[in-house]
Amino acid sequence: MDIVDCDSFKSLLKNERDKFIAVFTASWCGYCRNLIRELDQSSHSLRLILVDISNENCWDEFNVDIVPTAVLYKDGKEIRRVSSLEGLRLRDLKELFLSTCDK
Repeated sequence: MDIVDCDSFKSLLKNERDKFIAVFTASWCGYCRNLIRELDQSSHSLRLILVDISNENCWDEFNVDIVPTAVLYKDGKEIRRVSSLEGLRLRDLKELFLSTCDK
């Protein structure tokens, strides 16, 4: 699973039409490291893009208040987001992806 920077993600977002989840993370975040470890150890089939938002401008640009924050995108547009002060787990990402069915 690759981690992209903010600029790479902006480029990807302009061209992507399929449904995917962007997980905004930071290298210093323990909850982010736990989630990444869980994702690496699972055999999930979710389409995920991990976005390192260590750059402060990225937080404002994507309206991220806490990390990790997961955002479901389709056709380059945000559909729904989820975050938690206790971190996110794989099950949260699965629920996010399935909550929109074919939207």
